[in-house]
Amino acid sequence: MPHIEASTVIPLPIETVWQAHEDATLLERISAPYPVVRLVHPDVQCQVGTRLLVRVDFFASLGLDWEVEITEWTPPTQFVDEQVRGPFQSWHHVHRFEALSETETRATDAIDYEFNPAIDDTVVRWMLQTAFDLRMKTLRSVLLETARTPSGPAA
Repeated sequence: MPHIEASTVIPLPIETVWQAHEDATLLERISAPYPVVRLVHPDVQCQVGTRLLVRVDFFASLGLDWEVEITEWTPPTQFVDEQVRGPFQSWHHVHRFEALSETETRATDAIDYEFNPAIDDTVVRWMLQTAFDLRMKTLRSVLLETARTPSGPAA
């Protein structure tokens, strides 16, 4: 089964990084600009059993719905989502958070997936790796910006 990982170090406490991930709308803010990713029902509470319906829009009339379920929720170190229905034959996504110090956290996305055995994985792997590398950079900048604002979690 193919595997990809992406990580970043965020100069914030693990509790702050975890708290940001409790808000499902963080997904929309850290996803790549294309394809457009949005939550169909953004007002969900993240916990074991929560299902997120994600709309991935490629063009105005071309997109797909992707449903994942949170199957593990272990604050503040890890949660897991798995595909219920969508474009992959299987999708297992581990979000890990490791406190490097009181003020620094490593965030890691580790994904095991199977797309379609008939399709060469080279392009799919490259697209996913690129998207998650960008997502990690964006996560770091979004959390740092949020921490600087008076209404942010670090205020």
